[in-house]
Amino acid sequence: MQPETSGDLREELRDDAQKLSTTAAERVHSEVDARKSPVVEQARSVSSALDSAARELSGGQTPGWLNSLFEQGAQQIRQLANTLEQKDSRQLMDDVRSIARNNPGTFLAACAAAGFAASRVLRAGPETGSGSVQPGAQPGGSPPAPAYGDPQTAGIGGAP
Repeated sequence: MQPETSGDLREELRDDAQKLSTTAAERVHSEVDARKSPVVEQARSVSSALDSAARELSGGQTPGWLNSLFEQGAQQIRQLANTLEQKDSRQLMDDVRSIARNNPGTFLAACAAAGFAASRVLRAGPETGSGSVQPGAQPGGSPPAPAYGDPQTAGIGGAP
């Protein structure tokens, strides 16, 4: 290969990679913007439920701090919903970057908490099998393996 051809090829590959990156980023932003509305509605629903719980707790023997906690939670979720509704995905990403730069420890803790919550939600999802699995039974219908020292298996294999 001649040096001029090699340089042209590198430049062309760099341009193609840049175009691909820009196209992918545009697609991600458009998808986020398109799916933002259901998230806003869900946040408003949670906020309304917390407001309702706070109203129910205010009349009883519930401590005031708990009622206040529900009211503050509802207010914060309402603010989140309004922010999500008013900003596009680029502005939201800039906000997230700013928070991560200014408060890295808090940001990492929030990411860990969100990951934990997501794993719990995904684990609690519906079963994919066509029937329920009995406790202790393995998927596929095979019986559970005998435990070591199980009285039912004593005497098997020459053990007393």
